[in-house]
Amino acid sequence: MELERAEKPLRQMRSLLKRIAETPAPEEVHRLRTRARKVEAIAGALKSIDPRATKRLLKAIKPIRKAAGAVRDMDVLAGNLLAMPRQQLGDSLVKLEEHLGATRKASAGKLMSVIDEQRRKARQRLKSYAQEIESAASGKKPVKRDVAQAMDSTTGSDSHADRLAGELTRWPALTHDNLHAFRLKVKELRYVLQTFPQASKEFIDALGKVKDQIGGWHDWEQLLGIARQVLDPQVDRELLQHIEGTSRQKFMQALAGANTLRQRYLGAGVQERKRA
Repeated sequence: MELERAEKPLRQMRSLLKRIAETPAPEEVHRLRTRARKVEAIAGALKSIDPRATKRLLKAIKPIRKAAGAVRDMDVLAGNLLAMPRQQLGDSLVKLEEHLGATRKASAGKLMSVIDEQRRKARQRLKSYAQEIESAASGKKPVKRDVAQAMDSTTGSDSHADRLAGELTRWPALTHDNLHAFRLKVKELRYVLQTFPQASKEFIDALGKVKDQIGGWHDWEQLLGIARQVLDPQVDRELLQHIEGTSRQKFMQALAGANTLRQRYLGAGVQERKRA
């Protein structure tokens, strides 16, 4: 791993926490959540630098990442609604949009409360952890082989990235119940590989494509769960059916993409299990 690259997401998140708006725009929330995820993935790969510092860092940023995720989810779901035929589904759409808007407002308020509470601690720990990385990069502190090792494949070493790839290779047959968990592991591996200058760009891009496919399905699945709680099964039947149909379609696309990834890049013999 190129330690200078590992340090960059920490500096970016620290800067964003300092200047984030009181009413964060969707783009800011997305950046915050993504940078928190990257930091978590990199810290997982760099535990041997200082396990205590890693634990303190993750404890400080986890509440921020979770709160940002709740806001980001509402932004994505609201965007999905905008793509639907409004003239045909108008009243039902308005009902669901109003619910998402109210939930987003409450979630954004909670996010800012969490940031106000955690900002100073999180920024201090991000800075401290970046200094740990700088010390390791300069040779002032010893770095274990599994941390410093660069890789350009997914096999043949005992690196953290290899262990993640191994988990994906050995993953049980993908189903409706475990596909989202598979995506989280794909994201983690992708973030870690992005810090390796010799890592295969083709493989990183393939991981990104599958991440997006599964994420797209999971967003519609979340929207379906909310719609079933908010909408009337008879009055709003047409909108519910539209969301259900889209969710099924996205699931099949995501399942096919994930299985192709495992077969092509991870050497996994996959028996697809299709369940809408």
